[in-house]
Amino acid sequence: MKKLFKWIGIVLVVLILIAVFGYEDTAEKNAVIERYNKQNASVQACVKTLGEGVYSNKSLSWKLDNCNASK
Repeated sequence: MKKLFKWIGIVLVVLILIAVFGYEDTAEKNAVIERYNKQNASVQACVKTLGEGVYSNKSLSWKLDNCNASK
């Protein structure tokens, strides 16, 4: 019976950790997308251009910074 409670406890801790880290990641992504949406057409075009080239694997935040987007 002790083993069962131990495993249930471990599973609960893992699920809580996944939920906490997943929420923080979503909040950060939403902030970056909102920042992108606030930019003018030229910055958005720059980000789109970077997204199609060699820098396609870089984050949206990195692309915005390199296109001189306002924060």
